[in-house]
Amino acid sequence: EFLAAGAGLPRIGSHWIACDAAGIPRVILRTVELRLGPFASADEAFARDEGEDDRSLASWQAGHRKYWTRIRARRGMDWTEADEIVFERFRVVWPPALADPA
Repeated sequence: EFLAAGAGLPRIGSHWIACDAAGIPRVILRTVELRLGPFASADEAFARDEGEDDRSLASWQAGHRKYWTRIRARRGMDWTEADEIVFERFRVVWPPALADPA
């Protein structure tokens, strides 16, 4: 998806802004870990850390299958679990109340 959008991959140490549905910035994040791999390489720890839904691997897989299938279909393409995806870990750096002290 990064390539399709004409964007480079995130880099460790880079910052990005996450906005809400209205486009208002809510947090600034810093990438602390990045790897490429197939869908099946996600593990329980990654799913838990991402923090979505019930934080289980099964829930992560179901939600992300749905997401990537929808995104690829918009481009007239099929998505498979063999496609390489970006696994990114980040830290909140702003606002201070949400920032990790580490």
